Order: sequence, then C-alpha cells, then structure tokens
Amino acid sequence: MQSNSNGANETPDGFPIAVPGDGSLGIPTVFAGMARDNRNAQSLFREDERLVVTEFSNVVIDSGGNFQVLDIGEAGELHNIVVVADNPYLQVFVQIDDFRNGDPNGMTVAELLYNGNLTQLSQRRFRAVDGQSPTVGYSMVFEPHNPVQYTERLRIILYNNIPRNEKVYGNNLSFRNSATLPTPAVPAHMAGSTFEQASLAAVSLAEMAQAMTTPVGSPPYYSGKVYNAGAINGQIQSGMILGADHPYVGIAGRPTFTSDPSSEGIPKEKVGTSSRDASYRLKIRDEAERFPGTITSPSNMVIDIVAQVGESGVLNGSNGATGASGPKLDDTAYSSHLGFGVSFATPNVTFDTASPNYPVGKRIFYRVGGQVAMLGVCTAVSLTFDNEGTNELIASGASSVLGLTTVTSLNAKNINDYKAPEYHLKIEPGLSGTSSDFATEVPSTNPSLTSGVTTTTEFARWGIVTSQADINPQILVKKVDVRRRKVYSKEG
Repeated sequence: MQSNSNGANETPDGFPIAVPGDGSLGIPTVFAGMARDNRNAQSLFREDERLVVTEFSNVVIDSGGNFQVLDIGEAGELHNIVVVADNPYLQVFVQIDDFRNGDPNGMTVAELLYNGNLTQLSQRRFRAVDGQSPTVGYSMVFEPHNPVQYTERLRIILYNNIPRNEKVYGNNLSFRNSATLPTPAVPAHMAGSTFEQASLAAVSLAEMAQAMTTPVGSPPYYSGKVYNAGAINGQIQSGMILGADHPYVGIAGRPTFTSDPSSEGIPKEKVGTSSRDASYRLKIRDEAERFPGTITSPSNMVIDIVAQVGESGVLNGSNGATGASGPKLDDTAYSSHLGFGVSFATPNVTFDTASPNYPVGKRIFYRVGGQVAMLGVCTAVSLTFDNEGTNELIASGASSVLGLTTVTSLNAKNINDYKAPEYHLKIEPGLSGTSSDFATEVPSTNPSLTSGVTTTTEFARWGIVTSQADINPQILVKKVDVRRRKVYSKEG
C-alpha cells in the first residue's frame, strides 16, 4: 500500500483533493495543491485527415510589414509552397517543426538567383523562378520530391523589409539593404539609363509611369552600367549577402513624373508684324564622361533647354491681341511658362528656391515618345538670355553651370516684348549612353492657345521624378498557393 506523503490535501496517488467551502463566509470550492496534466504529446492531437489548399492573391505589404499565410499546430504532410511577387526581395519565412529556411525572416528570390539557385538541403530545397519582370513575377517555390512530414507546427510568413530610399532614379553608388536582406550587387535602381517601349509613344505620362511599374512587352527599367561601392570595397568579406536585380522594381519603385512648366507650353515668337510658335528644345551640351564616376566624384552631364527663336528674336508682346486666343503674351502668360523655379516680377526674373519646380537637389527625367530617361540629381541650374550674351542668372548662393559672370536678377523685358530664356542644368551622374536632342510638340488637332502660349502634348516633356520608394516601397504579392495533407489537428 502506498502512503500519502504529501499531506491531507492530496490523494495517495498525489492528485489534489477538492475542498468545499461551507458558504458561511462566501468561500467557494477550491483545489489544494498543483493540478497535474498527465496527457502525453500524442493525446493533444485528434484525427482530422484532409487535403487543404491555402490561397491568397493580390496582397500588398507595406515597407516594414508582414503577411501571415499560416501559423498552425498540427501533424501532416507538406506538398508544396508557391509564392509569386512583383519584387525579388520579398522574404519568405517557412518553419516546419524545428526546421527554418532562414532566420530571422526567411529567404528571397534575389539571393537564390545570385547564388546559383541552390540551398543546403535537397529534400527541403527552395528554388527561385525569375519572371524577368514584375508583371510576370518572381517566384519562391518549395516542391519536395516526397511530401515533407511535420508533427507539430507549420508556419509561413511573408516579410517586406525593403527600406525607404529617396535616391531611386538618382545617384546611389553606395547602397546597402536593411540588415536581414541581401544587398544588390548592382544598384540598378539609380539613374543613368532609359525605359523604352515604342508602342507607348502616344500615351500620357501617367500611363507611362504605370507601364514602367508593370512593363508588358519590354524589360523593366535597369541601370546596368553602375557598380555598388559597398560590394567591391571589401564589405563582402564581412558577411554581406549579395542579391540579383534590385529591390525597387514593381510598385516599390513606381515613378511619379511632374512636368516642368517650360515643357508644358510653347510661347509665340515675334516675327515682323506677326508671330509664330517658338518651341523649347532640349539639347545635350555635355555628355557624361567616365560614367558613373565615383562616390566622391560622380560623372555629370549638362543639358540646355532653349526656346527656338532667331538670333536676336524675342517672345511676342507686341503683335495681335491678348486673351484666350490671342498670339500676344502679357506678364501673366509669360510668367506661367517659365520653368525650373524662375519667378517674374516685371521687368526682372529671379530663381525661387522654394518653388516645387526648382530642380537643385531633385531627380530629373525627360520623356520623348516611348522613351523615358532618368538623368540623375540636378546640382546646379542657371538661365541666360540672348544666346548666352548676358550674365548667368543663378539663385542666391547657388553655383554657376556655364562659368559666366553670375547675377541673381536679370531684366526680362525688351520694351513691350519678352526675352526668351535659355535654361542650363548640371546633373549627376547623367546618362550612360548618348542622347538625341528633341523639341516640345504642338497638338495636331485642337491646339489650346491662351495669351500667346500653346499647350504641348505629353509626347515630349521634362521635369522632376519622384518614387513610391521615397515614402513606402510596397510589395505586391500576386499569388500564394500552399498545399498540405492534414492528418491530425492539435487541441488547445
């Protein structure tokens, strides 16, 4: 016979005894001692055999966010996992009992592709499928030769750890990703290249931006003639993991184009007693040499934007009528088409550095037909009149582009007429290839004329570009497909 050595509040087998209260003091029934759970691990599972398919589509994950696909306690067999996203830097974390495919946030298509698309375990091997475009998608695939058995837990979580970056389409020769992500071997998200699709020559700038986000029939934007200084200066030996492509494809790097006023209107040039259109023309003054340069000394290019007037031509402020359809400019109309933050207070022009159109420190693009070029960051802007026969207008404290005598105010009136501005922009790192000159375009039908300025088409534009990456580089998860055979469900 076994004795009770634990006192009067336990049975001889050691289980707690229920002690009822008499109710006189409001004392309820209590248990003396600690309750013991003698169930084994197998008793926590109940039979629940069935094939389960888990599917999601079109899930947007914000920067710093995650999406939980599965987190379940059960026993069964995992047949496959397929995750398709518009970005190869989506992290896919998978836990099968004690196995994890990568701590703390899983693996990416980018690192698998860069490292030969192999992992260390053949049976639990993840492979990457490069869709070559965010439209097709980049896939992380788990398809074992035989279903993988699990007995306790299955967990799948998708992470977006892509950091915000205000240098997308700018100058970014030294880039390192957030701590858990691989770093692109080539920072191909920066300036220096073009996106081209001839069939899009007639679409709007907004449609062109969408075409760059989800390219169909053309490769995505990729600046391939650049290098990552962090990757070649020895940091790779300190544990840096490199990845293919770059993290700002798809909606993460969706561009937003803002046309400069100088490209939105064509003023009238005075010709004798009549007038004619004087389109603005973008000219490459200096190509980028030794592109892309270095971090401390990047390459640069200089572009000119010039009104197509005669050698001593002026913009029409004398001939004809003013108003909605008149060819004659007035002060308001002249001021409205001045670009790059130039402000007019008759008779003088100055640069307004607070203007949203002032380009210094901002990223510059141009678009002509089906081509969009990302030029980089503007470091200086100036203005001259009379075919550079005047002093060079700059903002107070700013730099010269041409090396002429600089002033901060210039007279823009010529009696009743107006002088035609010539803008000069210095941009880093510039384009890696050559570029052709082009002019703004008058609509072939129904041109809109307002006080001597004709509205242009969006066939030819230039201005400032920003990116979704500036504030929140999102990832679009196009598809998730998980197939498993559940055998036991876990209770509790």
